[in-house]
Formats: sequence, structure tokens, C-alpha cells
Amino acid sequence: MATERNPYDQIPVGNNVIQLDVERDTTPDNVSIEVDPETGEVEVEFGDIDIEMSEEGVEIDINNGFYENLVEKLDEETLVEIGHDVFDKFESDKDSRAEWESMFERGFDLLGLKLEETTEPFEGAATAVHPLLIESAVKFQSRASQELFPAAGPVKAQILGDVTEQRQKQANRVQNFMNYQLTEQMPEYFDEFERMLFHLPLIGSAFKKIYYDAAEERPVSEFVPIDQFYVSYYATDLRRADRYTHVIYRSPHELYRQIEAGMYAEVDLPKASQPEQSDLTQKMDTVLGLSPSGDNDPQYVLLEQHCYLDIEDHGYACPYIVTIEEQSRTVLSIRRNWNEEDKTKKKKMFFTHYRFVPGFGFYGLGLIHFLGNLTMSATAALRNLIDAGQFANLPGGFKAKGVRIVGDNDPIAPGEFKEVEATGMDLTKSIVPLPYKEPSGTLFQMLQFISGAGQKFADTTEQVIADGSNYGPVGTTMALLEASSKFFSAIHKRLHKAQKDEFKILARINYESLPNKYPYDVPGTSENVFRRDFDGRVDVIPVSDPNIPSSAHRLMMTQMAMQLAQTAPPGMFNMEELNRTLLNAANIPNLDKILPDKLAAQPLDPVSDIEAAVKGLPIKAFAGQNHDAHIQVKTMYLQDPMNGANPIMQRIAPVLQANIQEHMVMKYEEQVNGLTRQMMAQAPEGDPNLQNPMVIEQVMAQAAQQVMMANQAAMQGGPTPEQAMVQMEAKRLDIEQQKVQAQLAKESVEGALKQRDLDIKEQKLALDAYKIGAENTLRADEKEADRNNKRAIEALKLIADLIKTQENIDQQEAMKAADILSRMLVEGGKQGGTQ
Repeated sequence: MATERNPYDQIPVGNNVIQLDVERDTTPDNVSIEVDPETGEVEVEFGDIDIEMSEEGVEIDINNGFYENLVEKLDEETLVEIGHDVFDKFESDKDSRAEWESMFERGFDLLGLKLEETTEPFEGAATAVHPLLIESAVKFQSRASQELFPAAGPVKAQILGDVTEQRQKQANRVQNFMNYQLTEQMPEYFDEFERMLFHLPLIGSAFKKIYYDAAEERPVSEFVPIDQFYVSYYATDLRRADRYTHVIYRSPHELYRQIEAGMYAEVDLPKASQPEQSDLTQKMDTVLGLSPSGDNDPQYVLLEQHCYLDIEDHGYACPYIVTIEEQSRTVLSIRRNWNEEDKTKKKKMFFTHYRFVPGFGFYGLGLIHFLGNLTMSATAALRNLIDAGQFANLPGGFKAKGVRIVGDNDPIAPGEFKEVEATGMDLTKSIVPLPYKEPSGTLFQMLQFISGAGQKFADTTEQVIADGSNYGPVGTTMALLEASSKFFSAIHKRLHKAQKDEFKILARINYESLPNKYPYDVPGTSENVFRRDFDGRVDVIPVSDPNIPSSAHRLMMTQMAMQLAQTAPPGMFNMEELNRTLLNAANIPNLDKILPDKLAAQPLDPVSDIEAAVKGLPIKAFAGQNHDAHIQVKTMYLQDPMNGANPIMQRIAPVLQANIQEHMVMKYEEQVNGLTRQMMAQAPEGDPNLQNPMVIEQVMAQAAQQVMMANQAAMQGGPTPEQAMVQMEAKRLDIEQQKVQAQLAKESVEGALKQRDLDIKEQKLALDAYKIGAENTLRADEKEADRNNKRAIEALKLIADLIKTQENIDQQEAMKAADILSRMLVEGGKQGGTQ
């Protein structure tokens, strides 16, 4: 089978990988499409693969395409190399566990399955074998078969992801079909499963194989004995194993039939012969008293090896399934062992490894490992006790030479006297018996100790149940039961996990082999399953509970729940469902008839309620009924000596009493709730206290007090609660009228106050308007004065600037005049000097 491996971790070239150069045809394939005008079927041919589409779905020919047999595409030299390499690795794997197999050869002698006679140490010596080993194995097989394969089927479906109505229907279809498949369509499954459960506890490892058989046209389940399955030495589990080999025996008829079906290539094979059996197989045949039938039953021995090969243009080794004929090493088939759309090329699994107890390596440990030595010691002690008892009952000894018994030397029968020829001899001195002792009490106690130790290791659940008292606490019994079955509980969880893996393989094969729609018939109905139902959205798991390894545990747990329910307050437990669980744990059939669906109670008159209770129908108090009438009629019926008080009617008395209590409580509820609603209605509309839970509870307490007072008054001859309610209603109307008048007066005063408030508001608005006007006028005057001041300042600044400018002009003109005058004086002086 395929193993999960890191897709980026390529397998290095070594002893486990064959590198071959294969030439592949890269020319494009021709595509042709043909349509049948009558049936509407479409046939599409893509070179090497044929796909036929019809109303029933899609049919793929596995002899061509991706899953085709690659034998015809490889050259002869390559096939010879592959065949010899597969055989050599099978032989090395077989030799690596030779000592391991020899241990089982010795262990099979301890099963006591063969009737033997021996002359050692004397003729007639005991050959009994202590049944410790075989008893433990048979008990385990019985318990495991009951838990893992119930009569209704072993498969349960659970939805992965969100639960929707569509997925729920899909899960139901998957569960129903796979249970039908394992119980009806695959009739060999249960027998092979039982065989596996017998081998598993003895050897410690067992293998199941599920594959699609083209000849049978359906999945096939097969138990693979340990002497027909070999794994590489360094493997730790099947998924990571580099290779494992399944030894297959096929008669010539079966092999040719599978060749015709396309499972194997048509090649020349030698004549079938009697296969050479392994030492382990020969030992098992010897124990069972079997032997091969010589040349009348020739067989072909096929080696189906799941391994990794590098024979295509992938650049690394990929998983393949190679089948060869052992005698000639001829390769019959080479098929790819991964899904076509899987880019990681993860190998597909077809084998499931069941382990009893995980050991130090790949193979598990079984009872032969754990109890083998104890069984040998117990067998030796048992034989010694039997031989000692035989010697004590029929002792031997010495006799004088002249003493002779007339006749033969047969033992003396009870009440028989034989003649003896002993002339002149004293018989008491002539015959001397050897001093044989009775069987040793110490040896017997040792045998009991050894047997008890072995049984305690294997399973002590039955002893706990036998010693348990029916009056003991269930919790104590549960603790003892759990402590005694821890060993089997752990094994049961491992079986649950392995069976889950096996069901997943079957679900994957269904997805690969089923048509789009597959109809099938079951008792009482016809159903359909669809190929898409196995798309992985629904997980398939065993119906067994890994936390409850036996029906005894289940029954004890249910009894504990029943004890708790009896002491718990009424209504805490759903007694109907608890009783159903208890009956299921006891494997009671026809539960639907024993516990039918509960009928709904109907509102009836008091007498009809009594009739329904007598018939076992449910009765119930309903709102709006005349509770007083129901209470009075049923109470009088129970007190009537000719009816309810008659001992014959004691069975329905608790039912009617409970119904009377229900009517009383419902009447009280209606009274208190009615008064509470009336008192709450008196509060003003919109009052926030109406939604306050504390206020509501306080009002309810007052209503309860009034109901109590009314009931007390009724008991003393006063008004009945109904009359009191009428009086209270009249008082309530008076109070309501007064409340209305007070409300009118209040509204009148509130109107006057509102008018006064309006006048005050108008005066305030007038004053505010006058104040605002004055403020606006003042602000306008202030703004005008500011503007005038600003103009005056600006005018003064302008006048100052003009004055300053005029002064500058006058100064400039004076300076010019002085300058002119000075020039004239200078010129006049010059002229005077000249003259």
C-alpha cells in the first residue's frame, strides 16, 4: 500500500529504488466523439482512455489511462530487472523476521487444539494443555466482535464542518449504504473480520485488505494472515514503509479469470504447482491436523509488493503496486498507486494494521508474548497433578518372583477378586506397592496462582461482575469494573482507530468505483446512494464507543444514571430517554414497539381524563379548564371504595393524584397571575416601575397574600375567591372613578398653571425685546460716535499734515529767497569792485 511521504522529500537512489530509462511516446493522442442517436449515450475516446457517459453515470476503464497496467509499456529487460528486485527484497524481508516466526511456532503448541497421546515420560502420561491462552483469545474475539460489529452494521457517519439539512441527508445515505455494503454486498467481510479477531490477540498483529475486484465488480475485504504479509525491517508503520509484500495464492482458474478481467497482463506462466509452505504455516497446519493435498490442488504464488519505483519521467521514485509470479519472477502488473490529481503523489492505502499492544517495532505484542511462559508453567503443573492422581489411583510396585496372578495382568476392577498362585507365601510381603503420594496440595495452589495471574492480566471483568452484589453501590462496581478492564479498554481504542482507517479506505474505493447513482434494496424499502456522497464531507467511523469497551460498562453506567434519577428532583432527568438507553445497553430488541413515541395529552373533561389514565394514555391540566371540577371529580373517584379506592385501581392512583396536583397548581397560578395583572393595571401608563422585576415580584407577593386570605375566608364560610375577586373588581371600579375625577381636577389646575406660565413668558419676551432694542440703539450711538471721532482725528491729522507741508514749503521758499538775495549781493559786490 501507499505510504504518506513528504512530496518534496525525494527518495534517494539506493537499494529501495530502481532507476530505469523508459522511452515514452510524446505524440498527441487522437480524440474521437461518437453519439448514439437512439440511447443518447456519448462515447469519448482520448487515445489510451475510454470514458462512457450515460444516465447511470461515468464508467472508466481501469485497464487504460492513468491506472493502466504499465507492463505492456516497458521493455522485457526492465520487467525482468523489476521482477528479480521485487523477489529479492521479499526474501530479505522474510529472513529478517525468521526468529520472530519461530517463537510463534512454539507458542501454537500451547493452544491445545490438537489431541495427542504420548509415551513420554511413560505411556499414558497426561497431554492436557492449560486453556489460559486459548480461553483469553476466544473471550477477546467474542467481546470485540460484539462491540465492533453489531447486528445493525458497524458504520456510523458524522458530518465534517457545519451541519446542514443537505449534509445530514448525505450522512444518512453514506451510513445506510455502507452498513448494507458490509452486511449484504460484501458477505465475506464478517467472516474475515472474525478470523482477524482470533489471530490478533495471539500474535499481536493482524492485517485487513480492502480493494476493488474487477472480476467481482465490487469491493472485496480480505484477512491477510501474518505469514502472508511481509514488511521491510526498518518500517514503523504502513504509511511510512518503503515496501510491504502480500503473498497471494491463486488457483489457475482464479488467476486466468482475473487476467481476463484485466487485472493482470497476459503473459506466459509456468505450470502451477504445490507451493512451498513457510515453517509458520506448516506449524499451524500441524496444530490443526491439516496438510496440503499434493498435486491435486496446484496454486500460483503471487507477490504483490507496494513499493517505490523510478520508471517514469518524474525525477524521483513514486509509489507503484507490482505483482509478480514467485516461481518465474514474471511481472504480471505494475500500476500507479496515487490519485491522478494528486500532485504530491501520496500513495493510496489498501491495508489496515490492527495491533493488540504496540511493541518495540512494527509488529504488535500478543498473548503468546505475555502469557506464553505462564501457560507453559500452568500446563506442566496440570500434567503433574493429573499424573500424580493417576499413580495414586492405580499404583504400581514390586512382587515376589513366585507370585503369579491367574489370568492376565489387567487392573482389578471395583469389587473384583482375582486368584493368586503363591504357594506358602505371605501376600502382604510378596507384593510391595511403591509409595505414590496423592496429588500435591501445594502444586494445586501453585496452579491456581498461575491461572489467576494469567486471567487477571487478560481479563477480570467477569470475575468482578460475578463477585459484585446487586445491592452494592453502582459507583463502587463501576470503579472495580473500570480497574479490571483497563487492558481491554486500551486495546478497544486501538481497534476502533484501525477500523476507522479501514472504513475510510472503503469510502475512498466507493468514490472511485461507484456510478453517479447507485440504487439498492434493503428490507422494506429501496434506497439510492450517490458517488458524490463520498466526497469527504462526511466522515465514516465505527459505531462502537472507544470509551465504553463492553456492554457491561454501558449497563453499569446506565444503572448509575437511574439511581441518580430516582434521588433527583422531579423533572431533572428525562426518564423516558433514560429507560430507552438502559434497554439499548441490555440489547433488548424491538425498542420501538416496547417504547413507542409518547402521545400528546388532550384537554378532556374529568371523567374522560380518568378513562385515559386507565388506558395508560397521558393526561394533563390545561389553562382555561374548570380546575375545581377536575379536582373535585378526581378526588371523589379516588375516595370511592368501588372505584379509585379499590385495590385493583391502585395503579392509576398516582397518575390521578399527580394530575390533581397539576390542576391545583395551575388554578393557583391563574389566580395569582390574574390579580397581579389587575394590580399592575392600576399603575399610571408609562410608569417605569412596570418593567422592574422587583416591583413585579412584590406585586405578585401581594396578590398571593390576597389569594391566601380569600381561600381562608372560603374555608371559614366567607366569599369564595371568585366572589372576592368580584368585590375587589367593584372596589377597583370605584377607585378608578375617583382616580378619573382626581385626574380631571389635576388637569384643570395644570391648565391654569400652564396659562400663567404663558403670560409670564410673554412679559419676559417683551422685556427681552425692549432690552435688546435699547442695547441695539446704544450700540448704534456708540458706533456713530466712534465713527465721528475717527473722522475728527483723521481731519486733524490731515490739517497737521497740511500745516507741516505748508511750513516746509514756506521754509523752502525763504531759503530760496535768501539764496537769491545772497547771490544778488555777491554779484553787486563784484560789480562795484569792477567799477
